[in-house]
Amino acid sequence: MVPRQSRERSWIFNYFGSGLIWGSSFFFIAIANTSFSPIGLAFWRCLLGALTLYSIILWRRIVIPRDWKLFGLSFAVGSFNTALPFALFAYGEHHVSSAFAGMANAITPVATVIALLTIFRGEKVSRNQIIGLFVGVIGVLTLIGIWDGIQTDSWLAVVAVVVAASCYGFGGPFIRRFIQPRGAAMEVAALGQIGGATIILAPFYFSQPVLLTGELTWNSVGAICVLGIFGTGIAYTLYYPLLKQVGSAVSSSVTLLTPLIAVSLGVLLLGEQLKWFEPVGGLIILFGAAIAQGIFRKRKSLSM
Repeated sequence: MVPRQSRERSWIFNYFGSGLIWGSSFFFIAIANTSFSPIGLAFWRCLLGALTLYSIILWRRIVIPRDWKLFGLSFAVGSFNTALPFALFAYGEHHVSSAFAGMANAITPVATVIALLTIFRGEKVSRNQIIGLFVGVIGVLTLIGIWDGIQTDSWLAVVAVVVAASCYGFGGPFIRRFIQPRGAAMEVAALGQIGGATIILAPFYFSQPVLLTGELTWNSVGAICVLGIFGTGIAYTLYYPLLKQVGSAVSSSVTLLTPLIAVSLGVLLLGEQLKWFEPVGGLIILFGAAIAQGIFRKRKSLSM
């Protein structure tokens, strides 16, 4: 009984911990954007995250294996699951609110269903996941107010945040299928992913003389430190065990928490205004993601 309870507490801690950290990340991205360009923000976030993970590895005395295939796979997932979405979310928040970006991030579980239907077909896709996928698409169209058309100065930003969230949907199944079977410690796998993303972003960052959108301030520097240390380094020490415990489909539902936190911080602390259809679309996306994850069915089974 004790080991089972221990595992359950760990699952809950990892789930809500990563959801809280990533939900607040959109708030800190908005602050960091006052000084950093999208590439600059993504680079420093990854670099600080990699240093945090390496420090944790040294502190825990974890041996880094000489598994070049592992690091090759980590490099690959770092490109489309870290470097690209980090830069796209930062770019998007130069034109859309942090609340909007946080709500759009709820697309991740829906994108995971698409990934399981198309590329990672080893896991069986249920009818609920198909229904959730279609509901999620309706939610996205509602979120962006498709009937009014997308403003010409922000449609690229909308596409950027949607693509960024979709990248996360493909990252979970990739990690679970190709990286976790290598048997490396989760801190090492996370370091490979974040370190690979840092290497990918470095040429783009250093190829430009100045990658700032404004003067550096204590607020923007503090925000980038929080994003790197907590939103990247610490968060991945929570997410990798969660992925191993509950699988890619269920772990992606952590993004059900992020919109609530992102919207609350954006409205209360940044004074962001919401159009009526944005929270409605966000709720529809959340509902579709909940259906896709089988949350209603799981709750019924737990009560028996």
